[in-house]
Amino acid sequence: MPTRRSLLRKVGVTGVGTAAGVALLPSPPDATDPSGTVEATEPPAEIADWLGEPITDEDDAPIGRYHYEPTSDGFRPTAPFNVVLLPEADGERGLERVMSVLDDEGWVRSPEEYTRFAWDRETEAYVRQQATAAQTYYGTSGRRHVRCWSFESVVSMQAHEDTGARPKHGIASYRRGRETVEAIFEAAGWRVSPGAINLANEKGPDHDGFATVITEGP
Repeated sequence: MPTRRSLLRKVGVTGVGTAAGVALLPSPPDATDPSGTVEATEPPAEIADWLGEPITDEDDAPIGRYHYEPTSDGFRPTAPFNVVLLPEADGERGLERVMSVLDDEGWVRSPEEYTRFAWDRETEAYVRQQATAAQTYYGTSGRRHVRCWSFESVVSMQAHEDTGARPKHGIASYRRGRETVEAIFEAAGWRVSPGAINLANEKGPDHDGFATVITEGP
């Protein structure tokens, strides 16, 4: 079976989306206000092994540390994961429960975006993004935007705020993307544990290396 090191030197799939845009649409009238502070809860006991020491190897837990873009000689990390979600359902059903919260918020599925991949330790392969959503389809003036993968029924989410789409999308803030997701899921009744998992994946402009854990249920 190929090792991850050898896979990093191989390009399995290519493809990127464009980042053109139209005017940023206003948030839906019932959209959650992301400016407040969420009420922090203790992480669930079942993830105790992921707390404390930093997770520095993606084979140590079913959580992504980065998502990747394909290059001419492998895959390159592009953005750090900063949210981990624990839905009550398994697999695809669990991922759909996560995405349905964003649907209710008025977000758009599969917006205009670049294609990214994440490492699946079970299949030892890079997997194309499984679900994505954003506040608007194009995000010409900026938007909140997430990409998600479900591995072993744990959803890894990369949340960020985009810059305007022209000349091309960039990252305005990881922190504001994460805080927006925290507020949305807290309003939907999920339990939020900010900064619970240390993924040691700090990155500018403002990611501190920690992932918030969001758990479905009371």
